[in-house]
Amino acid sequence: MIGARVKVPFARKKVVGIVLMIKDKSDFKQLKSVEKVLDDKPILDKPILDFLFWSAKYYHYPIGEVISAALPKNLRIGKEAVIKKAIELSNKTKKPNFNITEEQDIAINQVLKSVNEYHGFLLHGITGSGKTEVYLHITQAMLDENKQVLVLVPEIGLTPQMITRFESRLKTRVVAIHSQLNETQKLDAYLMAKNGEAGVVLGTRSAIFAPMPNLGLIIIDEEHDGSFKQQSSFRYSARDLSFIRAKQANIPLVLGTATPSLETLKNVIDKKLIHITLTKRAGEATLPEVSLIDMRPNFTPQGGTEKSNSALSAVLIEKMHQHLAKGKQVMLFINRRGYAPVYYCKECGWKAQCTHCDSGMIYHRHIHRLKCHHCGDEKMPEHVCPDCKQPSLEVLGYGTERLEETLSSYFADTPIIRIDRDTTRRKKAFTEHLKQINSGEPCIIVGTQMLAKGHDFSNLSMVGVLDTDAGLLSLDFRATEHLAQLLIQVSGRAGRSTERGEVVIQTRYPDHPIFSYVLSARYVQFANELLKQRRSAMMPPFSHQALLCANAKNKQNAEDFLREANILFKNIQIDSVETWGPVANVIEKKSDYYYFSLYLQSSNRIALHQMLATFHQHIDTLKLKNKVRWYLDVDPID
Repeated sequence: MIGARVKVPFARKKVVGIVLMIKDKSDFKQLKSVEKVLDDKPILDKPILDFLFWSAKYYHYPIGEVISAALPKNLRIGKEAVIKKAIELSNKTKKPNFNITEEQDIAINQVLKSVNEYHGFLLHGITGSGKTEVYLHITQAMLDENKQVLVLVPEIGLTPQMITRFESRLKTRVVAIHSQLNETQKLDAYLMAKNGEAGVVLGTRSAIFAPMPNLGLIIIDEEHDGSFKQQSSFRYSARDLSFIRAKQANIPLVLGTATPSLETLKNVIDKKLIHITLTKRAGEATLPEVSLIDMRPNFTPQGGTEKSNSALSAVLIEKMHQHLAKGKQVMLFINRRGYAPVYYCKECGWKAQCTHCDSGMIYHRHIHRLKCHHCGDEKMPEHVCPDCKQPSLEVLGYGTERLEETLSSYFADTPIIRIDRDTTRRKKAFTEHLKQINSGEPCIIVGTQMLAKGHDFSNLSMVGVLDTDAGLLSLDFRATEHLAQLLIQVSGRAGRSTERGEVVIQTRYPDHPIFSYVLSARYVQFANELLKQRRSAMMPPFSHQALLCANAKNKQNAEDFLREANILFKNIQIDSVETWGPVANVIEKKSDYYYFSLYLQSSNRIALHQMLATFHQHIDTLKLKNKVRWYLDVDPID
């Protein structure tokens, strides 16, 4: 039975396999028998198998590994496919106490016009315009037709908030699929999706593989977010695969965001997506007022010569006091966890470096350790400089931890809630933080990128953005696109109720063109400028890329393997595909392995994939293949 699990002997052990094909005869003479059929019905039906085969072919990845990524662990290891604890149907659904806007109504009707056929929609709504309300209405319409709906969100942190909103409004079972569930919960959610009991499946990128026999609609929230791209093993993009899944099922697809990716905007230009806009904030809320604070040395608004090494300018602190005095909440965004990014000697300039990576060690004060954020290595900080033996070691720069400490000296009586990977490791910690914020009590929220998107804090009236300049100085050609998205998303957290909010951005480059667009909320105009630049340089989305990355403890092996690979690509002789490299990665050494990459690019996607398929057929001719670890990344984003 195709799609069923079987237990088979493999060498000296028994393993679980999936039946993909049934044949009358085999080219092999000595075949072992299947020991046990584990499923009465296929665990993977034809539509999901077709989808997985397409994914394996597009990303040039073994079908077995793709199926493994799509199945919960308990099914992979042969456990019984039974639901242990079914999600209950919510009895507390309530209607909203507001009417939808005219724009929302138009958006809902436009999507519902194409219920039983494939159409792609970009729901482009400014922050706070009520995109979730549109999702809820179109989802309810699908449920009324006995259809299932798949909703993907970029961050696990956004899932509880979204699940609460869906459960409180929809009379159906809403199941979550994400990595923070235990294995029993993952299996229960998977099986409830598969048997149609779950009307809504809401999850992160891996939920794209959930089997849903009555699938009627796919929604990708915050479509621009890089988290939809898997960055290890099977490197798929859930957003990109959603197009294929929707086409195969012949159903509508809705991509929602305030800051569309350039790839999505190009799909609108090419008429592959229908553009729906929400230009007004829901209720009486208005967009926040955005201003810049010049952090260059010797600059003060009055023309003075005050110098400050602090992460917080006097202007920012004063504005925070004003908002807190009105009983409001303030959020400060800094995209760096830990206490300080640099631990150095002020006498000779020595810096604490990771011995396993080309990276500085980050000081974490609460545990009094230096940590590498790439390999996880930790060590005690030195008391005297290892080079000049002077007791002149200091920290430089700010992370969330140091910012929290600095704020407590300015705002002794105000609760400070820090949200980053260090403070949310404990199960339910993030939920507890959100509960405290949602109580509406005045507080200062300090956070990293986890806070930048999707959250709706009704009493938050001011957002301060610190350390934006790293995005302006990056080598990544996508850096300014990502920075503009981040600034607008972070800004969107402010003033979501009736009072107008305020956003303050600190920078040493106030004259950079990006800020004139951000200050006037003209993201699309900025994105169009970037599209012109990308077109003239023939960079994505006007060309297609793949990346062959090799890493090895022996630096020469990694580089030489890619040189061999480049010769093979040249011998395949497809003129429309260019290769660049090999070049060392931005961080060349990680966990004692040296990383090098070879880039392939073509304006012809078919030619690029033909090249990659031919490369795979001849991979065994590369002598160094078994002396390196290598992977292929199709449509890389890093």
